[in-house]
Amino acid sequence: EEEAFLVSLYKFMKERHTPIERIPHLGFKQINLWKIYKAVEKLGDYELVTGRRLWKNVYDELGGSRGSTSAATCTRRHYE
Repeated sequence: EEEAFLVSLYKFMKERHTPIERIPHLGFKQINLWKIYKAVEKLGDYELVTGRRLWKNVYDELGGSRGSTSAATCTRRHYE
């Protein structure tokens, strides 16, 4: 399931002319694209997470540093 998701994601991004050339980082950790997708899915979907301001919860789910003040914004940008 994870591998199929990643293949589909890379294909989708390439087709819209915004290929994933390198995996984004949050703090000093590379983001696991499957984990961030599943964390958002667990909380509902993108619109729900954004509307309810749950991006910090997604960041925490990924094991982010508790002291980060821009965690929610950075997590959302990387997801987008």
